[in-house]
Amino acid sequence: METESLGKLLPRILFPYAQQWAEGSGLTVLSRLLVDEQFLALVEKYCDELVPRMAQATPAYGNGNGRSNGTKATSHEYLHVSDTDTNAADVASLNARVQAMEAQQQMHEALLEILRSKARPLALALGCCPECLVGVGGCPKCWGRGSVAHYPPDYKLLDAQVVSPLAARGVPLVLNVSSVSGEGR
Repeated sequence: METESLGKLLPRILFPYAQQWAEGSGLTVLSRLLVDEQFLALVEKYCDELVPRMAQATPAYGNGNGRSNGTKATSHEYLHVSDTDTNAADVASLNARVQAMEAQQQMHEALLEILRSKARPLALALGCCPECLVGVGGCPKCWGRGSVAHYPPDYKLLDAQVVSPLAARGVPLVLNVSSVSGEGR
């Protein structure tokens, strides 16, 4: 029976948990990085190289000044990674991908904010949550309960945003505010 290398096991066993934690903590770049194919290939490549070296290096016991405290001999063996040109190219490529993902995330967040600002008047007119619009479970304002008419609708906005545009298109709608007790116009 052939054993798998740690470089292959680590991304398959540990990374899904780390990715789930990163998503839950709001670290979306880290979450995306943990599922990126090039990053996983780098982990597989260098994990297999570094683990044997770390296993060979003996831990340094001592009092921090380079001299022993009498328990065990100190070792000041350091890791030296070979192929620095290859490593630098890999790190530069990975850095470029992370920057591209961050730029893409900023673009999506800006687009979402534009959509939210455009839809907020309609949400207020319909009595929906003005933050998530439809009652999304993690919304800090409504905690997922902000569906239509959860909040008191804004009748002026409802008339301006929904009723009047539909009536202008020939849909026979009239907002009956007189039946609503004390609210509205």
